[in-house]
Amino acid sequence: VGRTARYLCDYLDAGARYQGFDVREDVVQWCQTHITPLFPNFQFQLISLFNTRYNPDPTLPSASEFQFPYPDQSFNFAFAHSMFTHLVPEVTSHYLDEISRVLRPGGISYSTWFLFNEDSSGYAHSRTTTMHHDSSGTFAVQNPKVPEAAVGYSETFVRHAYSASGLKIVEPIHAGFMRLQDVIVAVK
Repeated sequence: VGRTARYLCDYLDAGARYQGFDVREDVVQWCQTHITPLFPNFQFQLISLFNTRYNPDPTLPSASEFQFPYPDQSFNFAFAHSMFTHLVPEVTSHYLDEISRVLRPGGISYSTWFLFNEDSSGYAHSRTTTMHHDSSGTFAVQNPKVPEAAVGYSETFVRHAYSASGLKIVEPIHAGFMRLQDVIVAVK
């Protein structure tokens, strides 16, 4: 909860702003209660979207059509820790488009993933080795009944999605260590 925001409170000056959103009400409330009162430039929003793991109400709006609540080119940095590991492919591609939309030219994106290569001799995050791989080879899920509980992606799919969104990956992709997720840094 607030895993990155907590560490940025003393790093960002009062003129900078931190904007965060999540689909989990408890997480947003904790940040609003414990961070925003002390650091009013840190704002957090609850966004109610359908997610098989965190919001399994099918009457909620689809994340594949969600527009981030920020104007175009309004951020220098976009951070998505443990977000893409809970999104299905159509949402993942859409969210990369949204990150690109809200980043200023030269803006940086930092995100974490569970990655694997289609070639069995290539890199695979340890978590993806026990996942159920989709027949397309594009992604894998921990639990097919609750796909967004944990999602892994082929590196090829992710590289294509970044390129299609106008984001350029800064090489290398950083492989996760033990239980840590893989890291991708990209520039608009």
